[in-house]
Amino acid sequence: MDNKNQKNKIVYFPGLEQRLVEKGLEHLHQKQYDEAIDLLEHAIRLDARNSESHIGLLLAYFDAGLIDKAMDLADKMLQEGIGQDIEIMNIYIMYLVQLHKYEEVVAAIENLLAENRIPADKLEHFHRLLDFSLRMLDSSIDVHQQEPKENAWANRKIDFFLYQTPEEQMLLAGELNNKNTRPFVKDMTEYLQSEKGSVFFKTLLLNVLKEQEYDKPIEIQKFDKRITVIPEKLPHINESRQLKEILEILRQKLENEDPVLFAHIKALVERQFFLLYPFELESNNLNAWAAAYHVLGNEYFGKYDTEDELIEEYRVLQADLQQADSYIRMIEEISYPNL
Repeated sequence: MDNKNQKNKIVYFPGLEQRLVEKGLEHLHQKQYDEAIDLLEHAIRLDARNSESHIGLLLAYFDAGLIDKAMDLADKMLQEGIGQDIEIMNIYIMYLVQLHKYEEVVAAIENLLAENRIPADKLEHFHRLLDFSLRMLDSSIDVHQQEPKENAWANRKIDFFLYQTPEEQMLLAGELNNKNTRPFVKDMTEYLQSEKGSVFFKTLLLNVLKEQEYDKPIEIQKFDKRITVIPEKLPHINESRQLKEILEILRQKLENEDPVLFAHIKALVERQFFLLYPFELESNNLNAWAAAYHVLGNEYFGKYDTEDELIEEYRVLQADLQQADSYIRMIEEISYPNL
């Protein structure tokens, strides 16, 4: 090559594209959409066929409210065969639901069903979305009525116990978050006080009340415990002192040694605290809790019989570790069908 060509040639560091994707998804998770979009668009310029960067950018566009860009990208991916068609359609349909475009959701899913394009393991999911959208259409105001939309919303009756799947629960919570929930507080309270119901859904509903600054006492039951709280005064879910300290203990033990395992255990801990909210762990022996999460994380990765090693590493008593271990496994067992 001559000197001119050598000067014009750009040499990228090995693995740069994957690093851009990872950082982009990290910013997306933190809701830093502009940064995520810049990084993921750069990754796509390096590899125009990478499905992971395309999916991440699609989510970033949607979450940033850039609906036209998102739709254009989804069309491009479907036409060029980037990623799995059904995965792209699922993202597309989920956002249509969030935009309350239920007629379009019904049409899209019915078209997929007619063309037999939905894999067997995804059929139940799409049928649930279809049923949910049909219910929302049935409950909406008749086009010939003159009642304003807000009045129509306030006059709806919501039976929270009918929302059985995480998809339905998240979609309803998202819709409630953008509306005045005062007309439904009585029904929400009944659900939160009940021994039945999903602990996942209860956290979603409580968060809706907090975001809307609801300032009246409400009783909540989870995991055979009861507490009365004022939603407005509750800390945010990710502000738990116990959560932060347990993650810091695990970070010091694992982040450098096994970052992949740390990421999975971190997700497990955050998920369990989401389910526990607004309750916290009864014992404040946080080393024991961290060790117990480490034990369970190891098992999820196929590493068994590590309890004795971790008792020594975390400097905890076996009885404390086993008590913590039993409790987090109970949460996993109870909550798993709801996730």
